[in-house]
Parts: sequence; structure tokens; C-alpha cells
Amino acid sequence: MTETPFVAVSVLTVPASGREALVAAFARRLGAVDTWPGFQGLQVWADPRDVTALVMVSWWDTEASFTAYMQSGDHRRSHDRIPGGVDRARPRRFRRYEVIAR
Repeated sequence: MTETPFVAVSVLTVPASGREALVAAFARRLGAVDTWPGFQGLQVWADPRDVTALVMVSWWDTEASFTAYMQSGDHRRSHDRIPGGVDRARPRRFRRYEVIAR
């Protein structure tokens, strides 16, 4: 039996004053996830009507691949590069999905 592809969706809120730094951090991201086993792709979406809202979506072969990455040193190093302080992004919601049609 083949496992169902897996999608992780993180909805982020960032103060308008911190948006530029977060966008720059995504532009120069570490990229360690790109070669992680089971990783298929990553997109970061910005709401054109709300500068404080971003959505990060990643696709994986399996939920187990995603979980392994989230527990890895590569994930910690990647997040250590994101700006902190009062202007930092905050998670608003996290959802896990299985792909049922394409």
C-alpha cells in the first residue's frame, strides 16, 4: 500500500514592521529541507490585502518524513535564522492535510 502524500500548512502573523525582515529571511533561506528525504516542495504565500498574514505550505511524501524533519537539527538551524523580537512572526494556525486528488 502506498502512503498518501502529506501537506503541512502554517498560517503566520507578523507585525507590519517585521514583514520585510521575514520576507528577506525566506528569500535567503538555508535550504537544508530541499534535500531532506521525502520533501517535495515549499511555498510561502502572502495575502495581498493583509501585510500581516503569510502562509507557509510544504509537501511531503509522507507524514513521517515531515515529522522527522521537524525534529531535526536542520529544522532548528533553519528557524534560528528567522528574525526574533517584537517584530517576529507568530504561528496563528497549523494544519496537516492528506492529498486526496490532483
